[in-house]
Amino acid sequence: MVQQYYELIEDQRILNVFRPPVIDTPYDELPFSSVRRIERKPHDEMTDWITRPAYYMSDRMKRLMENVDETIPFKSVTFINEENGEPFSYWVFKLSNASTFSKKSVFHPDGSLKQLVLDAQAVQDQRIWMLGDVRETRVLVRLDLAESILRRGSQALYFGRWRWNETLW
Repeated sequence: MVQQYYELIEDQRILNVFRPPVIDTPYDELPFSSVRRIERKPHDEMTDWITRPAYYMSDRMKRLMENVDETIPFKSVTFINEENGEPFSYWVFKLSNASTFSKKSVFHPDGSLKQLVLDAQAVQDQRIWMLGDVRETRVLVRLDLAESILRRGSQALYFGRWRWNETLW
């Protein structure tokens, strides 16, 4: 059976997604747990998956990912609202970075992806990874993980589907 893979995408229909401040520290230099003070806007929505300015996931999504792949390293970042002291816990993570696109992938002149075609041999049996060697960062997941996330009602994320390079099978 041919595996299907999807990109984890932040839901663009939500207008007031919480945007944490940029953390300039590289992942390897971050402490296991850190606290940042923020000024949260009253209508900000706290979602399970944030892609800008960096990748963050909620506690709920982190628990699911730990069950899927226990090798994913996580570090906690708690944002505390200065106005009322309310904490918001998120996790930064480090995924394996793999060049899994095939020669049939199409790129824009600036190097960004126009059409991604995955190379089945490069993907092998990965369940979650970051697409490497492309201009923009993308997180891809296997169908069974995408279904698991959807069953648990994760908020503010959806899946973009990428096709396989059928000639590799």
